[in-house]
Amino acid sequence: MGTATLNVWVTEVGDPCKIDLKHQWYVHVLTCDGELLTWCGNGGEPAPYTNIRTRCGHVEVPVPPGQYLVMATWSPGVGDAHQLGNHLTHLQVVRVGCGDRACVTLFPPTAHFCGTWFQIALRTLARLGDLERDVAERAHQAIGEVLRRLPQPPDRLTAATIQLVRENAED
Repeated sequence: MGTATLNVWVTEVGDPCKIDLKHQWYVHVLTCDGELLTWCGNGGEPAPYTNIRTRCGHVEVPVPPGQYLVMATWSPGVGDAHQLGNHLTHLQVVRVGCGDRACVTLFPPTAHFCGTWFQIALRTLARLGDLERDVAERAHQAIGEVLRRLPQPPDRLTAATIQLVRENAED
């Protein structure tokens, strides 16, 4: 059969350069329209490709040729593409053909990373006129308060990207 193989690797939280050996991750494979992939896989009955357990931050997943969205969570989801558990990685897009093998690296960002980038998005939306400035500013302030109350300082990646944004800021 002309299947493809996804080699899925999950990095440590906040560190895209190290494979996570500390946590159990559950991989979810979605079709390019955001639905869970349902396929027979290893000769069994059709089943959704969700809650696929990693081992040492890795899992190998056979799939039919196509384009997929791949992500992972710390807790198993309930089989609904909109309830895939908590502490999730970024989505990665991967396209594979018959006989292809693709490496997919999933990065779980920290709360600092997500919050900081959402603050940037709010300011951008307000600047473009897609969101009222007062609403964007209130949300920005609330997120800032949350980030200041987190027990740990921003991770190195977040600090570096914040600096990059500051250096290239448009006011």
